[in-house]
Amino acid sequence: MTKKQRESTAKYLYDISKGVALLAIVGNLLKEKWDIPALFFGSITALFTFIIAFILEGSNNHE
Repeated sequence: MTKKQRESTAKYLYDISKGVALLAIVGNLLKEKWDIPALFFGSITALFTFIIAFILEGSNNHE
């Protein structure tokens, strides 16, 4: 991947991370009962995509 592609991918993954976290939290707030598995897996997915984006962004600084 070129530097520009890594930057774009990192930005996209950051946005995905925010979207998943938002859906996991707001989705549970709108329900009357908390869905713990959805909150857990949403948080894990958001964290995973954030870490991948962080790694991609960090690899841009080493060139």
